[in-house]
Amino acid sequence: MFPSYLENPRNCRFQGQDSDEVIILLLRAHPITNLSWIIPAVLVFLLPFFLPQLALYLGFNLFTSLPDTFLSSFLIINYLLVLVIVFEGFLGWYFNVNILTNKKLVDIDFHSLLFSGMDITLLASVQEANPKVAGLMGVIFHFGDVMVQTAGARVEIDFPRVPNPNRVADIIMDEAHKAQGGS
Repeated sequence: MFPSYLENPRNCRFQGQDSDEVIILLLRAHPITNLSWIIPAVLVFLLPFFLPQLALYLGFNLFTSLPDTFLSSFLIINYLLVLVIVFEGFLGWYFNVNILTNKKLVDIDFHSLLFSGMDITLLASVQEANPKVAGLMGVIFHFGDVMVQTAGARVEIDFPRVPNPNRVADIIMDEAHKAQGGS
């Protein structure tokens, strides 16, 4: 539905794309990295179900000691908080995109609805792409970072937590070799 690794995606364009430019790879962080916001959202969602039992265990009855409007307000605020956590987490994952085209590397960083950044590097200036898989989760689910070294003033472009980092680095280097005049 929302893939994190797409080779040769169709019907996909980005701002600043040339008319003869073709997208080779479209990458997002591995879906398992979304657990960092999914788990807190689930815990906050379940809070109203477990808080009354915890209060009773501690000798405090929430339903008799607090007015109904307070309990209703708590539920509304709680579920709005869940909505905010899920919305912000999903937008951050979905719009933080790394793109490899036949001409350049594009790193789109989505910080909020009002602010995002874009780093662009020509493939001709790419010197090396180094994959790095770290941690138990990275090894089990096969995701990691790809650090791209360039010849320009900008030293590195980072593709964080992408699936198949070894394959991504290999494809980047193959395309960089083509852009630099190799066959």
